[in-house]
Amino acid sequence: MRLFPLVLVLLSAACSTPEKPASTAPPSKPPKITHFYTTTNPVPKGESATVCYGTEDATEVALAPYNDTLKPSMNRCIAVTPSGPTTYTLTAKGPGGETSSALELTVGGAPTPKSTPVAAGPTLITSFQSIGGGRVTPGKPVQFCYSTRPETVSVFSTPDTSAALKPGQNQCFVADITKTTTYILTARDAAGATDRMQVTVTVAQ
Repeated sequence: MRLFPLVLVLLSAACSTPEKPASTAPPSKPPKITHFYTTTNPVPKGESATVCYGTEDATEVALAPYNDTLKPSMNRCIAVTPSGPTTYTLTAKGPGGETSSALELTVGGAPTPKSTPVAAGPTLITSFQSIGGGRVTPGKPVQFCYSTRPETVSVFSTPDTSAALKPGQNQCFVADITKTTTYILTARDAAGATDRMQVTVTVAQ
């Protein structure tokens, strides 16, 4: 009786390593729109409103109607100028899917008192306002956003901010407010002419 080949077959089967199941990548998280709001509604006719948004796990962001390209961001603000009642739709896309949120803006009403020119001169600052209202709790960080015209060469705030301010559209900075404070934004052109606009943030008692 020949047992040698049979023993080799049994040993070969016993030493073989079982195949591991193929690893699978975890599913991608669906994109989120963490916030989408405006600071002015209704919008005074012919004026712009600031619209802010935030996203997570998104690779693409689009706003309709809007003629410029947007990027995913945890917190970004842009200016829109509706000619009439307009529903803006923000869409966030990513590997995990797609989600949308809508915001309706109406047109009409008196201009907002938040931003008040404090000196005559060239119009270099087109908007300056605090985000989320002018009344906050003590110590709460407040975001300010502003836009300036192309001829602006420098911008600074009083009180001073920890971040360097730059001219441009839809620029923002954050300040910790501990008491009622009036921030004055000053813009200067190449000829040295200045424009100023102010925002007062009230601290709730």
